[in-house]
Amino acid sequence: MKPWHDLSEAGRFRRLRSLAAAALENYELQPTRLRLVGGFTNAIFRVDTTGAKLALRVDYHGDHSDADVDNELAWLAALAADTDLDVCRFMPARDGSPYVYASAPGVPAARRCVLFEWIPGRPLDDAITEGGYHELGKLCAGLHLHGSGFVPPHPPLRWDRVFYWPEEVDPVVVFDPNMDRFINSARRRILDRALAVVADAFAKLPPNETQVIHGDLHPSNVHTYRNRLIAFDFEDIAMGHRVQDVAITLFYQRTHAGYTDLRAAYEEGYRTVAPWPVTYAGELEHFMAARSLSFVNYVANLRDDPSDYYDVVFPRLQRFLDDWA
Repeated sequence: MKPWHDLSEAGRFRRLRSLAAAALENYELQPTRLRLVGGFTNAIFRVDTTGAKLALRVDYHGDHSDADVDNELAWLAALAADTDLDVCRFMPARDGSPYVYASAPGVPAARRCVLFEWIPGRPLDDAITEGGYHELGKLCAGLHLHGSGFVPPHPPLRWDRVFYWPEEVDPVVVFDPNMDRFINSARRRILDRALAVVADAFAKLPPNETQVIHGDLHPSNVHTYRNRLIAFDFEDIAMGHRVQDVAITLFYQRTHAGYTDLRAAYEEGYRTVAPWPVTYAGELEHFMAARSLSFVNYVANLRDDPSDYYDVVFPRLQRFLDDWA
């Protein structure tokens, strides 16, 4: 059997299918079809059964700990019990466990697997509209209201600085000398200045207003189905501030031709549920820049050559400094 590290990504996902099939043996169901439908940090398999369609998430990159997933699933369970918000729902295993570990020949280490109900519809990102963003604002505000009172079973990530992920998951490499071939002196000045400006925004956040936030509620993590918006991918929940979560959501359409109207529609929807959390002009832009800065490091860890991304992100960071520093 070919070693795992010699396989292409497609080859690794094919091998994970056997592991997914092994994981499903821990559930009270009769699968009739199992197929890969997506994958990046996780592999997502659609599971057709005699009674329902499901989605099995198989850990691929190992970016999240059991404690992270415990927090994720505990919040999803609390949201389902306490609110009428549309969020993904998971299915416990036969023994009541919220997730299982499974193994397969040729796959290094056992992998954590979580079974979810299938989410109908398509990503909101496929059809960006002001109406959709109005509803997204309402959904995000509802999550914030509930998150303010939710106590996770384990201490979650704290988004209190740019590089807030654990070192073993996302080591800070942007200051390493070997990065000079990608970050020249001009880019280094942009990076250092943007980090200093964004640090001031973190310092202004009221320390007594931290709460659980989704941490990754972008339009591809929300499905639209008929008149519903359904949120999923709660793996990145963190202790942070509502304005930071809003910045993450709006970050992904900031270059859209209709961004101003989308942002206004989102704010209008949010305000129908909760007070708007932005306290000064440029606050959202500062935390969008924080997102970009974290991606400067993340992409350096993800790719051998981050040049294509850097060609885009550094001019954007310069425009942020020109407008808001």
